[in-house]
Amino acid sequence: MIKHLIFIQILILSIIPNFINAQEQVFSLEDCINYAWENSTEISRSNNSIDIQNAYLDQSKANRAPNLYFNANQTLNATNTYQYEDVDGHWIQENSSNLSMSLSSEITLYNGAKLKNTISQNKTLLVASETDKQTQKEIISLNVLTAYINALLSIENVENYKTQLESTEEQLSLAEARKSAGMITASDFLNIKSQYASDKASLTNAKNTLKSQLVALMQIMNMPTNHSFTIIEPSIDDLIKIATETDASTVYNTALGLQPSIKSAELNLESTQMDIKIAKADGLPQLTLGSGLGTGYVSNLNNVNLGEQFSNKLSPYIGLSLSVPIYQRKKVKTNITIANIQTQNEELLLVDLKNNLRKYIEQACIDSETASSNYFALQEQYDAENEAYELSNEMFSQGMINSVDLLSAKTDFVNAENMLTQAKYNVLLQNKIIDYYLGNSLLF
Repeated sequence: MIKHLIFIQILILSIIPNFINAQEQVFSLEDCINYAWENSTEISRSNNSIDIQNAYLDQSKANRAPNLYFNANQTLNATNTYQYEDVDGHWIQENSSNLSMSLSSEITLYNGAKLKNTISQNKTLLVASETDKQTQKEIISLNVLTAYINALLSIENVENYKTQLESTEEQLSLAEARKSAGMITASDFLNIKSQYASDKASLTNAKNTLKSQLVALMQIMNMPTNHSFTIIEPSIDDLIKIATETDASTVYNTALGLQPSIKSAELNLESTQMDIKIAKADGLPQLTLGSGLGTGYVSNLNNVNLGEQFSNKLSPYIGLSLSVPIYQRKKVKTNITIANIQTQNEELLLVDLKNNLRKYIEQACIDSETASSNYFALQEQYDAENEAYELSNEMFSQGMINSVDLLSAKTDFVNAENMLTQAKYNVLLQNKIIDYYLGNSLLF
């Protein structure tokens, strides 16, 4: 019994570290994206669409091969006949059994290239389904990226508010000492104390915002809420220094050949063009080669057994069948008209997608330029407010200004710091959006 308890304790002790490590896993952006892909129902449905289209393609290829049917027919017959015997006659019933069996096969030799065009169409639709899956993955990646950057912004805000609280705490300690020495008024002391309470509340709000942003990220990933969930913090200052292409025409021309939504629309257009050829094929002659082998058995043949009848009644055949459509109540013409209209709709959809892509890229380039210029302007403002605040803090410690002047300078500094932090992460997000259109990696 003691040995069992020791074994259980050892087992528990060996499991706990692994459990803690699993709980404390730090997620990179790549980890978050991969997790979101693996748990996405949209991607699962895209996989199902690919499997369905594969099945359609396999079936269209199989339609080129000959078919083979086995047919069997068993009938029981009862016939009444009148038999004459001398003067009188009578009715008698004769029963018989007929069994027939056959093997038959057909192969299409010509049907206006309908089989060939159907195979080509299904190949095109398969590639389109795979492209649609890539579109879903990119949408998820962009959503995860946005949520990840928002979480990084919240993390830095928490650190900023911690620093501000620590600074105010030092000022409060100094104010308490100077108040005890009679060097500042009670009003000045209460102003610093009030600011300290305000900074504590701001830090609490920042922490709550961070929790909300992490939960939002986990929800986009379809991950159950885990309070130990943390993310890797890259060097944002280094990332925003990387030059980004902001010429809209250059980005657009590159994106045209990379965007899966554009590729998918082009493939769908190609598919509807195949529909026109397939519809026209229904108005052309169809040539079929058929062959078969049949035999049978009749029960009322005297002295001829089953095997002898089967072997002697074999009747092989082979033949060509030509079907020429003459009048189909406008069915072919209507199908061709509908296919042409659907092709026009796909062409219009492709034009809309290209126009929308151009507009999105133009806006993204403007947003990126605006974010960068705003960041540099706010950097100068931050440097100036930081210098003014440091000077005010020094003057307050020497009793040269009162708490109102100090807190005014601090408020200006805090506002400048918050705006700069927001601008920095906005630069990162806008640059990553440009990277997406250029086909560059979203990871950092």
